[in-house]
Amino acid sequence: MSISGAGFLLFLTAAALLYYLVPKAYRRFVLLAAGIIFYLSFSPAAGLCLLFTACFTFGSALLLGRLHRLEKSALDGGDADRKAVKARFRTRRKRLLAALLTVNFATLAVFKYLDPWLAELNDLFGLSFRPLNLLLPLGISFYIFQTSGYLIDCFRGRVEPERNFFKYALFVSYFPQMIQGPINRYQSLAPQLYEGSDFDADKIRLGIELLLWGMLKKVFLADPLADAVKEIYANYTAYSGFSVFLGAALYCIQLYADFSGGVDVVRGASQIFGIEMAENFKRPYFSRTLDEFWRRWHISLGEWMKDYLFYPMALSGAMGKLGKAARKRFGADFGKVAVPALCTLIVFLAVGVWQGPGLANIAYGLYNGLLMSFALLVDRRVRAFKTRLKIKDSSRAYRLFGVARTCFLVVIGRYFSRSASLYDALRMLWRTVRYFGEGLGEGNPFTAFGLDGGAWARVLFACAVLFAVSLLQEKGIRIRETLAKKPWYVQFVPLFIAVALLVVFVYLNTDYTAIAYVYESI
Repeated sequence: MSISGAGFLLFLTAAALLYYLVPKAYRRFVLLAAGIIFYLSFSPAAGLCLLFTACFTFGSALLLGRLHRLEKSALDGGDADRKAVKARFRTRRKRLLAALLTVNFATLAVFKYLDPWLAELNDLFGLSFRPLNLLLPLGISFYIFQTSGYLIDCFRGRVEPERNFFKYALFVSYFPQMIQGPINRYQSLAPQLYEGSDFDADKIRLGIELLLWGMLKKVFLADPLADAVKEIYANYTAYSGFSVFLGAALYCIQLYADFSGGVDVVRGASQIFGIEMAENFKRPYFSRTLDEFWRRWHISLGEWMKDYLFYPMALSGAMGKLGKAARKRFGADFGKVAVPALCTLIVFLAVGVWQGPGLANIAYGLYNGLLMSFALLVDRRVRAFKTRLKIKDSSRAYRLFGVARTCFLVVIGRYFSRSASLYDALRMLWRTVRYFGEGLGEGNPFTAFGLDGGAWARVLFACAVLFAVSLLQEKGIRIRETLAKKPWYVQFVPLFIAVALLVVFVYLNTDYTAIAYVYESI
């Protein structure tokens, strides 16, 4: 059931009608049933993996909660050495959490990485491991990270473990989040799911607008570009270096329209139920630094990595010793940034692994991690250099330079994240540098990418609309809220146009072929 298809819209409509028809106390059961039906429509077998994760993390959280209660009981019992009691129970909780997270992430590793890793070993060392041909459960990366974050919050005492399994199962299986994420936090999402929402026509309208906007990005920008990008990456040796670079740039646009469009669809669907999910994108291509780009791109993953990996690692005893040694050996300035730089590198290595198996994804993570770590190490000198040259960060010219530089670095990174292998990515980079000028001035480089002039015209128009909307949002103009203040017939116009475009060019167009979301199966 593709979330861009008519079947999903009918399913969503039926679920929303039933949700608001039943009494508020029972609305969470409608969402739970909808989540089960939605997930089983993709793969009944994969539902067993989701059920295992829900059962395992539900019971694991209760074990962590029990240790918290035992600690409290021991402290309330008048034990003389309170510090020793706390240390003992914290050690027990840390060991238990480590074991629980190992099992949870092992589930992800087996289904997502085992077969590709076996294939890599066969290629690298001439081995003959047989693939297990395991199915990849829908959204497994999202729900493994979401449930792992829940366990860590229970360990930290920030969340009281849920004792009702059906409530917890709803948090895990809430259907709008299953394909595209975002990675929601229990304390933000669960209360909305459990309490039920009152009927709110304004929220429903806003949800429909966001859903339609996401669909338009997907079908008018991401899907047409997907064929051109596939052609370039699959046959890069047949193109000039400029065309290869252009293909990577087009992939940046395709991926953004695809991923952010999908998230708009699911967040809009969730708003129809009166439930707000975490924001995942904030116009990342307006970023002036790579660090800012990653704070605007896949925000929920970045926040997860920061809270559950970066800070625990940076504040650990081992990193404290490393920082102290770095200050002693290399000076205070270097020692101050050495630990954040190393932790940043490790975090982005994890991001690369999260994105998918294969050495190309690991290289993608290292590429971003090394650039951002290097930026931390040289930040003081760069600021001093700008001061000497009287370069102001607030100047328009420097802002534009920063945006252009960041976009260039992002495009280079996409050589790795989209290529079939690390070897292909490196060859594409070499071809870009070695043969960049080849073919320039010899006609339109777009004509060989598999799309006709009409398709490119629609893509360029869609890009222009997306840029204009993003620019208005970047300037602080809240388009949907502004539209909501207009008369009803003014609000109706963009909705009518969006629906008409989808009906004419998608649902009544026999030539249209739906393309799966890039991150649909991670």
